[in-house]
Order: sequence, then C-alpha cells, then structure tokens
Amino acid sequence: MPDESLLYLRREDVSNLGITTMDIIETIEGLLRQVDAGSAWNTPKAQILPGDGRLFMSMLAASNEPSLMAVKSLGMNPANAGSGIEAIGALITVFDGATGAPKCIMDGDWITGVRTAGLSATAAHHMGRKDSKVICFVACGLQARCHLESFAQIFPLEEVRAVGRGAANRDRLLAMARDMGFKAEAYDDPDTALAGADLVVSSVPHTGIKEPFLDPDCLSPGAFVSMVDLTKPWKKAGLSGLDRMVIDDADQERAMTADPMMPPEMIAGDLKDLATGRLKGRNNADERLAFAFRGLALGDLALATLVYTKALEQGVGSRLER
Repeated sequence: MPDESLLYLRREDVSNLGITTMDIIETIEGLLRQVDAGSAWNTPKAQILPGDGRLFMSMLAASNEPSLMAVKSLGMNPANAGSGIEAIGALITVFDGATGAPKCIMDGDWITGVRTAGLSATAAHHMGRKDSKVICFVACGLQARCHLESFAQIFPLEEVRAVGRGAANRDRLLAMARDMGFKAEAYDDPDTALAGADLVVSSVPHTGIKEPFLDPDCLSPGAFVSMVDLTKPWKKAGLSGLDRMVIDDADQERAMTADPMMPPEMIAGDLKDLATGRLKGRNNADERLAFAFRGLALGDLALATLVYTKALEQGVGSRLER
C-alpha cells in the first residue's frame, strides 16, 4: 500500500533547512524557463478584498520537473499589529504532479517573506550593479528584513539606510544591519535617503499610502529599485524617466486591468525574459532600472519545492495520517 500520510513542516522546520539566495534564484529561473517552454504553469493570484484592510488570497503553480503542484492560501490584516499578531498568515499544500495526491503541508509565513525577496533578488541579480554597496529601505517591516538577508548574500553591501514611520520596525531593521556588520542609519527625508543608494527596496503597506511620496528623479545613476508595493508610493510622472521597468509576469499583469501597476508601454519585459536571456538586465553602469511586482505563484512553488526536497533529504518534519 502506498504511504498516504502527509509530511507536516512547522515554521521552524521550514526556516532551518539552509536554503540560500542563490538556491532560490536558480530554482525560480529554472521554473521560469519551464513556463516559457510550456512545462510549468502559473496562475494569476485570486484575492478577496472585504474593504476594511483585510485581504484573502490564493496562488497556484505546477511544474513537470520536479513533478509538483503547490497552492498557497494567505490571509492578511494590517490591524493585527495592534494586538501583537503577525499581519500575514499562510499555509502551503504540495501535491504530486503526476497523481494529484497531496504530499505535504507546510507553514507559509517564512516562505511568503523569503520568496518575495527571492523574486526581487532574481531581478536584482540581472539588473543591479555587481558592486552595489548602499541599500535603502522605504518601509522597514518583514519584507525589508527578508530583502536585507537576501541581498546581503549577492551584493557587497556596506551601508543600510532606513526610512519608516514605525520606530519599532525601523530600529529592528537597523539593529539587524549592524549585527551583520553594516553601517546603518535612519532617514526622515526619503529624497535624501534615495540619493546615492545603489539598491532601493520599497515595501510600503497599501493602507499607509495616501498619495505618492517617492520621487524617482532622486535616484542616482546606476540605481536599481525593487518596488514591492505595486509602485503605489512612487510619483508616476517620474517613473517614465527611468531607463527600464521590468515586472514579474506579463500574463498576470494583463489580467489586472482594474488596477495596473503602470501603463503597458512602460513595461520592458518580465522575469521570464530575464531568465531566458531575451532581455538583458543592464546595458551600462549608469542605467536607472526598476522591478515592480505583485507576487508570483511560481515563487511559492520554487520555495515549496526547495523546502519539500530538502526536508525529505534531511529527514525533517512529522507525519500526519489522512
């Protein structure tokens, strides 16, 4: 009889498997090339917005190599912070791609943070200057911390700048940067923080944006920006002055007609174009480049694949009877 039990991976199991940024980049790019070849599939995210700040979302992706399918279910409420509860909670279920049988349930919180930073890192690996030393974070929550850990593995960082309204998150990010050996400083004025930064990550929560306040004209030559917040805090008139903007998935963006991140004519390509080499990441050291993204189910599949495979190799997790 085949084993029908489910592997269950706790948050601690998932986060302690030794997965590196390059592991994530290589897995994401491999899946993107499969999508391009028609042997992996990625659906646009489905979401429910009750209108009071809450968000419920599901994401689905599958591949032939390895033969797996992953579904992430996620809930978010920014008001949780007032009760000391994490804003986002997620679970991922992994299925056998050939039989359709469920194989694993894993905590999705760590993956949600790390796969987002992994998508940014995939773009930055192509579009960022290899000698980037100064990174600026606009908003200092979970995504800032995940991006700092991720980008520190692929760039020779020396200085961290932090712009954020929440003192607790800002101070936590600065302390983390100093513990990693970096110079770290808080900035009140975002324009000053952007000037001279080689890398910029903006992850401003949508509930905290009344009107755009980040000026792309303040970006220095050679800067790379990862806009984790759908470009919403960025002044739209200035975006057209950037040399190139890349998104995560062109098909998904075409489906989001009610709330586009930018006019279609501003989009130079997506991550598939970078992964396949159809689009060159950077043409020269002075280009100002940006990556804007909604989140890609393929990123969850990449992390779920890495976690599931490494957990089996390392004998991590517990078994649940069906």
